[in-house]
Amino acid sequence: MAKLLCSLLSLVYLLFCLSDVVTQLTGETALQCPAGRDGRDGQPGSSGLNGRDGIPGAAGRDGKDGAPGRDGAPGLNGEKGDTGDTGLQGAAGIPGTCPPCQLPKRNITHCTWDASNDDRDSGVIHQCSLIKQRGQTAILVRWTGNLRSISNGAKTCSRWWITFNGVECVDPAKIDAQMYTNTAGHNFHAPSIVEGICYNIKEGTVNVQLHVGDCRPGNEHGDAYTGWNSVSRMIIEEIEL
Repeated sequence: MAKLLCSLLSLVYLLFCLSDVVTQLTGETALQCPAGRDGRDGQPGSSGLNGRDGIPGAAGRDGKDGAPGRDGAPGLNGEKGDTGDTGLQGAAGIPGTCPPCQLPKRNITHCTWDASNDDRDSGVIHQCSLIKQRGQTAILVRWTGNLRSISNGAKTCSRWWITFNGVECVDPAKIDAQMYTNTAGHNFHAPSIVEGICYNIKEGTVNVQLHVGDCRPGNEHGDAYTGWNSVSRMIIEEIEL
């Protein structure tokens, strides 16, 4: 039944098509056939030739910043530049200190004896002390006063000398004075000075003494007298070499 219906429809379609052909040939209007269904797609054709290059497009936008690259190898040293200008003078520094190697302005001791009137013929007459700061310095000593020596028979000479901690100076020499008289009963008191410099004395307390006794070399002392009714003094000073 379906096949018969389909055949009838095809026959009707054919009559309409023939009517259209007659109209085109004779100019008379024939029956108008309806449009048929689209045919199936044909097989793909062969590839055509490549077209020409198109016109270059506009420049694109800048891309985002990339990640930093690794450090490159160090370059060669450049040429030496010119010497720069002299800089400004800096501020003065704080003065340095060196307590162990500095002496006071003057390390000095001064002792006095008023009218000591010492009639001893031998022994220690006066003593004065100094604290010596450094081993490589020297000591200057000066004793002033009046002295007397009276001849007593063969005893015609008296000697006064300085010691440091009980020892006479050896560098450079002894510090002493001698008074000789051969006139019996000649009672003359003379202003006198016993003075000198001594090296190689250790630092620390130094006891400086004035002695009286026999003259050198071994002459027995006379009738000695020291400091008659006047001031005797001893000045001791540490000095740089």
